[in-house]
Amino acid sequence: MPDLDVNEMAKVSRLFEALDNTGRRRLLDLAGKREAAEGEVICREGEKGGEFYVIVKGEVRVSCDSLEGEKEVARLTHGAFFGEMAALNGDHRSATCTAVSPTELIVFPYAAVEQLFSEYPGARELLVKTSVLRSERMLEKMME
Repeated sequence: MPDLDVNEMAKVSRLFEALDNTGRRRLLDLAGKREAAEGEVICREGEKGGEFYVIVKGEVRVSCDSLEGEKEVARLTHGAFFGEMAALNGDHRSATCTAVSPTELIVFPYAAVEQLFSEYPGARELLVKTSVLRSERMLEKMME
């Protein structure tokens, strides 16, 4: 993905910050691009998830089903990554992510980047820590 500046991505995304320049380039080489129109569902709660995303441009609304109906639990913008929970453990998506505005994403198939993360355990650890923190925050939001 040569049109993205790996150093710029490191400034805005903690995931890229956890890699050196070689790792960043390798990670981007494994990635694809996706555009989502305003209102488009990027991934849906309950679906099987094998990839995660980094937002290049736009905003994403994260919501979950609750006893009272759908509940927003987060808003994510430029540089944020999402979808890592299901990608890490091969489980089902725990939230629905919807584009709030026209959104550009980098898509990482987890199976393709797994080897890279074994060489950069700090990056994988960041995904795991973020996943745990997001799970806790999501539960708190659901209880409000």
